[in-house]
Amino acid sequence: MAATERVRRADAPTAGGAGSGVRTGHVAEDALVDALRVRIRAGRAAVALDGDVDVDALADRMLAALPSVKHEADALIGPFYDTPTLAAWRGVTRQALSKATAKRDLIGLKIGDGSLVFPSFQFGASGAPLPNLRQVLALVDPDRIDPWGSALWLNTVADEFGGTTAAQALRDGRTEQVLAAARRAANAWAAGA
Repeated sequence: MAATERVRRADAPTAGGAGSGVRTGHVAEDALVDALRVRIRAGRAAVALDGDVDVDALADRMLAALPSVKHEADALIGPFYDTPTLAAWRGVTRQALSKATAKRDLIGLKIGDGSLVFPSFQFGASGAPLPNLRQVLALVDPDRIDPWGSALWLNTVADEFGGTTAAQALRDGRTEQVLAAARRAANAWAAGA
């Protein structure tokens, strides 16, 4: 069944009652629409929706922010963006993403078909990448031999980060704590090699 056939008009009655909104039959989609509705009604989109806004273009930009690749590593590292989706969301070229990956400002992971995917955990809500990622990656994988392992290390909940991840600790401004942990991890891995 096509997505447009599953989605009812917003003004049509739903299981939640008249005017409760769109229900697709897909729990995650319904939850996303509900979360957006709450934020819009709370005024968080007032500036974006003022004046002559192109709602279709706005919806396209919002959808571009959603991770676009399903992968077997989703539960550990993902979800993931593919290059075209990430470029559209961040408003940059593919070449800019390639340069950022080469400089280690972004983590790009090769998958089976040779293309790159980008774990979504490395981006904040605005699309800004993790701060100080380059320095962390230089410590945990100086020879660039295991980007998947680096991504896993950054996205694994650890007691040393108060039950959160190294990525979240970086977002929280705990750079020195993460760098110290990265040094310890690198030393432990080198000793075990």
